Amino acid sequence: MRGMELDKLTRGYRARLPERVAVHIESTDDGLWAKISTPDGKISDCYTQANSSAELLLMINDAVLTYFEIPENGRKDVGFYVPLSEQHVRIEEMFNQFVSMEKEIDQRGSSEATLTLQDSVC
Repeated sequence: MRGMELDKLTRGYRARLPERVAVHIESTDDGLWAKISTPDGKISDCYTQANSSAELLLMINDAVLTYFEIPENGRKDVGFYVPLSEQHVRIEEMFNQFVSMEKEIDQRGSSEATLTLQDSVC
């Protein structure tokens, strides 16, 4: 397959996938198991298990890609789900607050917010 066709195919596979998945992990006598879901409900009852956390991360990715019917030969190019750090989540929440303020300013001409001193996020 030529390069442009392959890129188009990869973009199509990637478009099927949610940007984020939520994972609930529990430890049992048999190892670790995870329930995978998405806030929009595209995935709600998807489970996988593994013997270690490293293996579980691989199995979670495999489960999501299988759920969305991404073929084996296209998987290496669509990306890989990794855990988000708490710092990333905090920065994203702050960014979203500023975006909301900007929308309010666009609609009403002004906005008010309370800013609080936090530990550095950078």
